[in-house]
Amino acid sequence: MNSNIVLIGFLIMLVCQDIVALKAFKKSAKEGILCLMIPGYLLIYGSREENRPVKPMIGWLAGATILLIGLGILR
Repeated sequence: MNSNIVLIGFLIMLVCQDIVALKAFKKSAKEGILCLMIPGYLLIYGSREENRPVKPMIGWLAGATILLIGLGILR
């Protein structure tokens, strides 16, 4: 396990999740809280609410991939 890569992946995921949560708060407080508290909920929110893909979701998926590489699950 490489802790630096895990930390970088986690921080990327956290920043991107907060960006999507801010967009969700503009539409509904409930959606914003769910996006902020539940990590995978932003994927559901992005596929359901947005007509176009949310760019921070791509960053969130990239952060998740980096995190899994750091943990040694993906090689």
